[in-house]
Amino acid sequence: MKTQKKLFLPMVALACLGFCGCIVATRESVSPGPPGTRVWAAGSTEKIQRVNRSELPHSGVWDEMARRVRLEGVRGEHVPFQLVVTADRIDLKKVTVEVSELRCAEARIPADSIKIYLEYLSKVYAPSGKNGRKGYWPDALVPLTRPFDIRSSRRDRGPVLRHQPLWVDVVVPAGQRPGVYEGRLTVKADGEELGTLALELKVWNVTLGKERHFPVQFGFFYGREIARIHGVEQGSDEYRELFFEYLGYMLDHRVDPAFISIGLAGGVEDGKYVLEWTDPRMEKFLFERGQCRFLVGAGPPGLSRDGLTKEQYEQYVRQYLRQVIAHARESGWYERLSFTGAVDEPQTKKEYEAVRYWADLIHSVDPKVPVAVTEQPLPDKAEWGTLVGYCSEWIVHGNVLDKNREAIAARQAAGERVSWYISCDQLYPQPNYYIDRSAADCRMISWITWRYRLGGMLYWATTLWREVRDPWGDAVSWKRSHCNAPAAGEGMLLYPGNLVEKYTGQKNVYGPVGSLRFALLREGLEELELLEQLSALGGRAEADAIAASICNGVKDFSRDPNEIEAARHRLIRAIVARQEGRP
Repeated sequence: MKTQKKLFLPMVALACLGFCGCIVATRESVSPGPPGTRVWAAGSTEKIQRVNRSELPHSGVWDEMARRVRLEGVRGEHVPFQLVVTADRIDLKKVTVEVSELRCAEARIPADSIKIYLEYLSKVYAPSGKNGRKGYWPDALVPLTRPFDIRSSRRDRGPVLRHQPLWVDVVVPAGQRPGVYEGRLTVKADGEELGTLALELKVWNVTLGKERHFPVQFGFFYGREIARIHGVEQGSDEYRELFFEYLGYMLDHRVDPAFISIGLAGGVEDGKYVLEWTDPRMEKFLFERGQCRFLVGAGPPGLSRDGLTKEQYEQYVRQYLRQVIAHARESGWYERLSFTGAVDEPQTKKEYEAVRYWADLIHSVDPKVPVAVTEQPLPDKAEWGTLVGYCSEWIVHGNVLDKNREAIAARQAAGERVSWYISCDQLYPQPNYYIDRSAADCRMISWITWRYRLGGMLYWATTLWREVRDPWGDAVSWKRSHCNAPAAGEGMLLYPGNLVEKYTGQKNVYGPVGSLRFALLREGLEELELLEQLSALGGRAEADAIAASICNGVKDFSRDPNEIEAARHRLIRAIVARQEGRP
């Protein structure tokens, strides 16, 4: 990113912080900009719309009197907040943001570690359910590479209030020295200063590792839509490079791309099923980037039942399964392998029978390999029979988490993995990924995961653009389904980077552009790993108590950004205490 950077030195007055030996500047209040403008800040877990005023539950990270942003974080973590420029009855031209490095005595966090994104305000013209709301909502996070304008007036009306939020990610290096770091952000319009904010970041002696303990599987199977909007031929070299950019972006956010082909092809040759791995680059890429789970279909590619007896077909299936398992062992990802059967969300007796049939086939080859199913352990109807003993990886719908608590606990006690998923029919007060929902929804999904002792989460799609010409021009991605339609942002958490300039004036991005919702999900996933870290230090009960302070269940959790931040701070301090032998 080529955002303008400017180095600011601390003020002369200094104070010593004994716990880290760092020297920081004293506070200084900086006066606001010209009349009709305001430069201010908010926490990450708010959605700053185009015209909202004082109704927001502004996070305590912003000290208005001192004009100071106060943050806390750990090494290896993203510590975000929002910078907001408000134009009230005035137009602003060529707005720029300059950010200094952060200093603590001799220690530095370079300015390049502070990433700034323009929040694109999408028009939601149809509310997503009863708790949705029309309006201009922030979502796409566009790397800030050029000056931008804030047009406060319209042709048919007089000048109006206009907020323009920017997302600021402070990426704390993994080896950063603990201490309190200070720097500044300065906003200008046409070269004249609008306002300067002091930025304070307290880095604790805690390291968030890159390892992931919770598989997070998000669907990525609309390759044709990527090809269509990017204007490339599906399957071409250019398409494949774009595809990998999307995969890498997801993995960088601690999310596994799910439901993608890892290069399996095959067919019957001389009476035997022969499996080919046509895309070794894909497999290697996912493995080396830390993919937690490889979901592989149990049905052999290129094999039809036509003309085959049941015995012949099953013989070929077993040959296919043996080859997949042998390859996974040889390549080092057998422990990450799960097979999926032929039925998604089984809801009839016949579909339950099909799940059991495929599970038996898989376990006839390897009784230890997990079989995953998007269903709860307790069936809706007893006459369907059970899937217990057949499946060992359960992905449970959020609607039935409470109903299945005892059954879930029993499967967990048996050593089986239970994850959960969110779909379009999870209505308020349950969380969802809609653009016109509270910012807390995406962040709190991870805390809910911990509260139910679940092993991960799943979501069905990230690039659902099939019902829109392009997602930048139409935020309502879910229009005609029977399931809570219309909905803004359903199945759409990423944007095509080749349309950035058209809609925002910033430079186009090669590959995807993320969203505020995806960034908030990442924030929650980092906190989920910190909960796991505290538990590993002997603080499981304490981690549970911290989670319980903001989350009682899937329908009962805090959406207050100050309460969520307070829980996060408690979590970090609890880890520090455990590390220092102070339980």
